[in-house]
Amino acid sequence: MANARHALIFVAVVLCLPLLLAWIAAYLVIMLVWGAVLRAWFWRAHASRGRPVLFVYSESPNWQSYVEANILPRIAERSVVLNWSERRQWPSTRPWEERFFRRFAGDREFNPIALVFEPWGRVTAVRFHQAFRDYRHGKPASLERAEARLYDLARAAAASH
Repeated sequence: MANARHALIFVAVVLCLPLLLAWIAAYLVIMLVWGAVLRAWFWRAHASRGRPVLFVYSESPNWQSYVEANILPRIAERSVVLNWSERRQWPSTRPWEERFFRRFAGDREFNPIALVFEPWGRVTAVRFHQAFRDYRHGKPASLERAEARLYDLARAAAASH
């Protein structure tokens, strides 16, 4: 009886495995196509017009004043800025920017973040969350590195578009 049950499970797995693999392959293709669509949209709407950076931050007391006083003035002309604290309005005011952000920011340390659209469609994320945590604890080096990386990437991306 146990051998029959194991055989039935084995047959079910063997029969379902191709369907599962086909589903996984289809999902990966859809994700690749969706990423390409979002890259093409961002290029056309923003990067080709000299704004290759999507910068997202919130009204957190941990970084809002610093971001608004130090980072945004240096990248404002080359950026599209979204306020995470106003994300409920994004679907009606910035739907494609929201999709681009959600696709390329990931689900960890995504606020504050800069998504830089580089040449050949590569999107590079510069994450500031941990850098601001370090900064609050008297360690400014990681924030300085993140800022320098953002400024270098933004300058290079703007020059190439």
